[in-house]
Amino acid sequence: MADPKPEPKKTKKPVEVPASRMLERWRIFGHVVFQIVLMFVIFGQLNYLSCKKHATWDMTQNRKFTLQETTRNVVKGLDEEVKIVMAFLGSSDLFLDVKGLVTRYGQVGGDRVPVEILDLSRSKDRLAELRDEYGLQFSKDEIILISADGRIKAIGAEELVRRDPQTNRVNEFRGEEILTSALLEVTEEQQRKVYLVAGDRAAEQIMRIGAQFQKLASSQNARVETLILEGAMTVPADAEALIFAGNTVDISQRELEMVTSFWKERHGGLLIFLDPAADTPNLTSLLREHGVAPNDDRVLSVQSIPGVASRKIRNVPVGVISNIDGTGRGPDLPSMSILLNERSQSLTVQNQDPAVRAKNIWPSPLMVASRGFWGETEYKLDEAVFDEVQDNKTPVWLGASVEVGKAGDSEMKSNTSRLVVVGNGNVIDPVSQDKVSADFAMAALNWVINRESLAGISPRQPSEFTLSITPAQTELLQTLIVFGLPAIALFIGAFVWYRRRA
Repeated sequence: MADPKPEPKKTKKPVEVPASRMLERWRIFGHVVFQIVLMFVIFGQLNYLSCKKHATWDMTQNRKFTLQETTRNVVKGLDEEVKIVMAFLGSSDLFLDVKGLVTRYGQVGGDRVPVEILDLSRSKDRLAELRDEYGLQFSKDEIILISADGRIKAIGAEELVRRDPQTNRVNEFRGEEILTSALLEVTEEQQRKVYLVAGDRAAEQIMRIGAQFQKLASSQNARVETLILEGAMTVPADAEALIFAGNTVDISQRELEMVTSFWKERHGGLLIFLDPAADTPNLTSLLREHGVAPNDDRVLSVQSIPGVASRKIRNVPVGVISNIDGTGRGPDLPSMSILLNERSQSLTVQNQDPAVRAKNIWPSPLMVASRGFWGETEYKLDEAVFDEVQDNKTPVWLGASVEVGKAGDSEMKSNTSRLVVVGNGNVIDPVSQDKVSADFAMAALNWVINRESLAGISPRQPSEFTLSITPAQTELLQTLIVFGLPAIALFIGAFVWYRRRA
């Protein structure tokens, strides 16, 4: 019997996918591809923004990594690149503080202030390259500033701090002050010279005032020297400004001409702190001619307590103001309050006088006394009572600025002559060291020598902060760590277990 023929195998026809299903698949595929691309784009943008446009917050107690406006103006105003190289041992007790500060300079300066942080014990190759290129010797912890034209400034680690001589602990961090000064030193063509005019004030007081001014000026690449006008033929050629700090003797007519020539023709700056008790008609005439008239009075107030004799208050709280008349003239100083000690006299500021403005002279009020104070004209009497007719009433100006331009130069495009005057001789007190007054003095000085970028508060010197924990607080922390944190973890675990069982 013949074998039956095998049935031919049936070939399956390919299942045709409807066109609608194919479109759906392509649509899903396109969505997936789009999501993947979008994911890479978003992550790329986030990384770019975090690298180029990131923001930081200084959470330290004393704000040691927050650069002052003065420093920010200096860094942003650099015309050339200044490289900052920090070469410290990683084990140094100053490493983290200095690293944080230097990094902030780099963030504010951007491409103009490239920052390089090196570890003396690990970055041997890079240190060797810098040694060969600039001839540097990295033998200790230090910061090196290198300008575009090759000027180099080295700052030792110990220059950035002040330590307790007994415990050797850091009690003051001066990094910003020192670093800003070094930036100016390597970028400015020459050090600024400021002269303190000696005017028969006690020699020891002049020395103390000069020392305080030098301490402030050194942080901004300026040097303070003493000048005796008597016998001098002219103001020194390198002088940027003259400071009259409560001079008790007037300048002669010849000296007045010398000072006026320095101010009007050489456009040098004048910073004048008047001693109300001094008779200085020549110096006063210079001020009156330019719209600021010192008054023969004493700014004071009277404190009356029932049952107690009235008492004169001569220490005057004043507020620093800027551009009160809307002209845009005068220094743009930060708002601050200052206490003027001892004797103060008021000033008449002719900031609205058309005759003064017609000469292109722009006086502006700069200091105003607090409410309750007036300019007492009969100040020699034991009792003081405000007289509406004779006395100088509110607002009582104690400080003013003057800016003088050339005739016809209403836009002040060419060099101008500037001065600041205060009706108190102890703004820089030879005994006390009021930081706020010092900040005002340096801001005013920077303005009169046409350094507007530095007319802000000088860099702060933040002090070390120590967190003190009492024994009771220590016991509470230990309890929370030993029992509190594990209890929280157990509670969360029990809650999750309960939810799953339910």
